[in-house]
Parts: sequence; structure tokens; C-alpha cells
Amino acid sequence: MLRKTALAASLMVTLSACGAGGLGAGPDVAAKAAGQELSATRVSEILTGAKGSKLTPESATFIAALWVDYTLLAQGVASGKFVADSATVTKAMWPALAELRANHWHDTLVARRAKASDTQIDSSYNEGVDRAIQHILIMVAPTVKPAERAAAKAKIDGIARELKGGANFGALALKLSMDTGSGADSGYLPIGPKGRFVPTFDSVAYSMAPGAVSAVVPTQFGFHILRRPTLAESRNRYRDFVRNSQVAYVDSAYFAELDKVNNFKVDAAAAAKIKAALADMDGKRKDKSTLVAYKGGGFTVADLLKWVGALTADPVKGPQTMAQIKAAPDTQLVEFARRLAQNALVLRDADQNKVGISPAEWTQLSTDFGMQIDTLKVAIGLTPDVLDPKASASDRSKAAALKVDQYFDKLVKGEARLRVLPGLLASTLRSEGKYLINAAGAKRALELAQAKMGPDTTKAPGPMQPAPGGAPVPGGAPAVAPSAPAPKTP
Repeated sequence: MLRKTALAASLMVTLSACGAGGLGAGPDVAAKAAGQELSATRVSEILTGAKGSKLTPESATFIAALWVDYTLLAQGVASGKFVADSATVTKAMWPALAELRANHWHDTLVARRAKASDTQIDSSYNEGVDRAIQHILIMVAPTVKPAERAAAKAKIDGIARELKGGANFGALALKLSMDTGSGADSGYLPIGPKGRFVPTFDSVAYSMAPGAVSAVVPTQFGFHILRRPTLAESRNRYRDFVRNSQVAYVDSAYFAELDKVNNFKVDAAAAAKIKAALADMDGKRKDKSTLVAYKGGGFTVADLLKWVGALTADPVKGPQTMAQIKAAPDTQLVEFARRLAQNALVLRDADQNKVGISPAEWTQLSTDFGMQIDTLKVAIGLTPDVLDPKASASDRSKAAALKVDQYFDKLVKGEARLRVLPGLLASTLRSEGKYLINAAGAKRALELAQAKMGPDTTKAPGPMQPAPGGAPVPGGAPAVAPSAPAPKTP
């Protein structure tokens, strides 16, 4: 039930296209991490070897940032300091945890505030605007031969005769309907308004009296028989429908209540503070200056940067969207901060009402995280035979650094897929380790790459592509309140 805006949906920001204090470097060094260095020359080699984008400052910085993430993980594994324990899971998977807690709190609110009285249920059914319909489908493709169509028609006619003889409609739908979705639910389609089905089906469905069964109805999908269930038969379905129809109202009223009860006040300089924070994310990560004040606390720059991390759906796209974020108008930035402050209060309400996640959800989250880490280790080559526990710490460190370098070679050649660290693990590793992403070094790498490629730096799509599949965890963007399921068109 976390709020989002158009700006929030576009906030695909990498967590650190900038450096961390305490590590200096000249233009020949693009990045440093955990005692390792990435040269500008090496970045230029990756830029010119990997296809898929133009040579840009963002691309050079992205490669340096990706190298930092891999190196911090690899060196943590090599030293034995990286452990996928509950504390690490909690930090890294914070977006998923926040979404689960918010959704559970939302379910609690709906259960408390969305009511469906018998009067409301009766009214919804009797008005007939939104109808529950059952159907049985014998599917026929438009291009089938006449003999096949005749066989399908004979089958639906046989079902019609069984129904006239008193057979139970739901039982026959469960047994014979070729619409597997509704068939598994006794032929019931989701309750909804007129106009959601194809015209022939729709006109029959909304002309039937309660309990009536239709004649055979042909459509481009095949042959149907429809039934309008009685109020008694569908009362529980209408109860859920009426309650679900109130969800949007419950959400709107709840967020308005949050603003009023907590006396929201957006700081006059919020937009300027946000822009400054996005320009120096590491430097501002602990900035406690207030963006939105509210009863019992406030939403700070540090809070905003944490949420920016939670909104990173795909770090691969981050460099390309940073310019869009910086160009966002002040009004959008202010609304963005206000919505995120509401999100923080949603989670505070969940805490105060002792709403958390279940043991099963925590187990699943931990298991998923562990599997993603294991996959990363194997992809990079951080296996026990490489990181021999009997070897010296120095040798394990060198072996880990070599594997990271070799992994980049494979990415460039298209022999490996780009894999992103799950959740906020990159941010967690950076907050606990020393690293630098050197703007001067990234610039130098770009200059070297451009000199090698010549005036035309355009490249066709090629090997260095992200691994297939969606974001590693849910919560790439804030969740919205669930609505009634979309009706299924027969």
C-alpha cells in the first residue's frame, strides 16, 4: 500500500555514482574498493570491447560502480567477512520487507474499514449493474474444419441436454469447460459490469434472470452456455466484491487521515535539498535535515536516500535515468518527498499495530537471498576451490580480484550475463567498506575509449546484457493498494 508518483516510478537510480571519503586517486584510477584498484585504462578496454551503448560518461561511471560492487562482495567472501546472516538479509532485502509489512497492514485496514452489509450485498446483486456469471466453454478455433466444429457443437448440445435434465451447472463446468480459469471455479467469471465481454456473450449475460440458463451462445472462442447464479448462491462472492470496491476509498481516506493527524509540513527548501542529495548521495547519506515534518518525527534527507535505494528497480538503467531525475521540476520533487514520508508513516503504523511478516515469508526471503548470492558467487567464480581456506589472506584476496577481472572479460565477450546484486546489498556493502568511484578516472577512461574508437562511438547491441528475468526482489517501485481482479473475457 506504499504510495508512488510518476517520478517515483522513474527513480531507477544506482546507489552511488559517486565516491566515498578517505580514498584519494588521480585520473589514472577509475575506482578503488577493498584494497583493489580499477585503472582508467581497464575501464576504457571494457567500454570499447563491450557492445550495447554509446560511449558516455554515464557508461564509464556505471562500469566503475559495477566493479566496486563485485569487488566488495568478492573481497568480503575471500576474507570471510561477508556472511548472509539475518542482519545482512534484513539490510539488503529491506525493500521487500517494507512491501510485505505494508501489504499486511493494508489488509488489516481493509478488514477493519471495508464493510459489506447484507443490505449492500442485496442492492449490488439486485441492481444488476455488476453481475456474477457462470459459463461452460467448448473451445473451437475460427479456422477449424467443418467436421471439428460440428463435433464441438454436438458436445455443447449434449451438455445443454444434461442441464435441462437437472445436472448441476457448476459440476459440469468443473468437469467439461475448456476455460480452465473459470472452469476450476465452477464456471464463475469475476463479477463486473456490462461491456467487459465480447458483444454476443455480453448481451446474453446481461439479459438473464436470476437462476436462468442460456441456450448455446457461439463466439469466436467457441460455444458457451451461460448461467446467472442466484443471490443465495453468489452472496459470498458479492460480499467480497462490495468490500473490494471500497478499497480505493479506504486507501484515499487513510492517506488523507495520515496527513491531517500527523500535521504534514513540507520544508520550503525541500526541492533544493533533494537535488543536493542526489548530486552527492554518499556525502548526504547521513544527512538528518528535515524534508517533511510530521507529528512525532520527520522525513529526512537520509530517509529519502534510503527510499531512493528501495526504488532502484534495475541498476543497469540507473545511469540513463539520473539525468531525468535531476531535470525533474521542483513541484514533482516536493510531491515525491511527501509521498515517501507517507510511506514511512505507513510502516510506522504497521509497527505500532504489531504487523510484521510471517515466519514462512522470512524463510522464503532468506532462502531467495541465499540462492541469489550463491548464483553470484558461481557466476564470478568465487568457489571454494578458488578461495582455498588454507591459503593466506593475501592469496585469497588476489584470487578474488582475478576472478572479478575475468568475469568482466566474459561479460565483454558475451560469455556471461550481467548479474546485479540483490536488493540493497550494494548499498549495504558500500556502507560497511571503503571504496571510491573517481569521476576524473571515469572521464579519463572515456577519453581513452573515444580516442580508440574514433569519431563514431555508436555501437550496436551486443554481448554485455543483463541476466534475463525481472528485478531480483519485489518492490522495485512502491506497491499500490490491490484492486479487484480484472475481469476475464471469455
